[in-house]
Amino acid sequence: MDLQLTIHTTHFGFDYDIELHSWHKKLCAYRVFAAKPKELLEGGLGLGLNFITQFSSGAEWLAQIPKQYLAVTKAFPEHQYQLLWLAANSEQAAQLLLIRPLILVLICEHYPIDNAKALALSHLGQRDILNKLGYDNAKATLKFIDKLSLKFERDIELKYLKKLLDKTMCRYKVFKHHHTINYATISLDNRYPFLTCTKLGHAIANDKNIKRGPLRACLADTIALGLALGINEPAKRIGQLSTLDELERLHQQWIDIRNATRLSESRPVDADTPYPQLISSEPNFVAIDNYDALLREGMDQKHCIAVYHNRIVAGHYCAFKMEHPQRVTIGVKVNKRIGMLELDQIKGIRNAIATNETQELVYAWFERVKKTYMQRFNHEPELRA
Repeated sequence: MDLQLTIHTTHFGFDYDIELHSWHKKLCAYRVFAAKPKELLEGGLGLGLNFITQFSSGAEWLAQIPKQYLAVTKAFPEHQYQLLWLAANSEQAAQLLLIRPLILVLICEHYPIDNAKALALSHLGQRDILNKLGYDNAKATLKFIDKLSLKFERDIELKYLKKLLDKTMCRYKVFKHHHTINYATISLDNRYPFLTCTKLGHAIANDKNIKRGPLRACLADTIALGLALGINEPAKRIGQLSTLDELERLHQQWIDIRNATRLSESRPVDADTPYPQLISSEPNFVAIDNYDALLREGMDQKHCIAVYHNRIVAGHYCAFKMEHPQRVTIGVKVNKRIGMLELDQIKGIRNAIATNETQELVYAWFERVKKTYMQRFNHEPELRA
């Protein structure tokens, strides 16, 4: 039985509706126009099939498709229809979908609007497919694909994989000693390749409780500190570490060295220039109003807020200290051109994450001062200088 389903895309501004035929009719689809004959849909839909259940016969239409195919393709909504179309029209493509679905996804990435070419390519051997698509086609490539433990919850995952598989670089080969490869592993390699295959890299990739934002900030800050201190190849030094605790200790060590160096060196020429008071102090939100206070804040809190001196003097940044309920340093970016404030950081001692209670108080304070600043910006021309 051919259970047809119509998607009323005309409701979204298109000049046609989509007519989907059943699994038993090879999932053929057509563009149906009001004033001319319908046309065969040559490629994918560009969206997942979950929305189909909202139609009266949608659940029945989906039920015709083998569950194992729906389960595999669900992770790739943009290509779901095309993947299923290939499986419905080719036993070889159907087998590939179950064995190594990523290869079929890569085909759809290359031919998203050409089912015929996608189908022809799916009939080749797996390594030949990879070669045709511009990826390395060694046996090691297939082994790498089989090690992947990805949920494809982010579009960036597929982008990273395509970059790793590219035949001109063959970057995937650095993972040959990995037993499994998760998102954290490939993401870390993309941003900090010097950590790949290191003990620290493995520790980061396998720590499910790690907070990615603070980790990225710590790594970027440690590298910046190393460069500022003249450390030879700071990235290589970080790659020699084994644990996150060692990274935090190195980060703190370089902060202490940098702060001590600043104290012993000559002061900046504008060190005595008072900081612009763009946001007024409050009893629990005290504006840091000069270079010495900023330097002292960095020493007390064991972090690198002092690097913002030039931006603060120029009126592009504000720093505050808060005592209760937690001792934190607050950083606020200032866009003088449009009068916009952006909460940049809330950092405890040694860049510790602020508690939920502290964050809520800071957010409430920030929303209040942001409105006040915008009102002043609209009436005080000197704030735009």
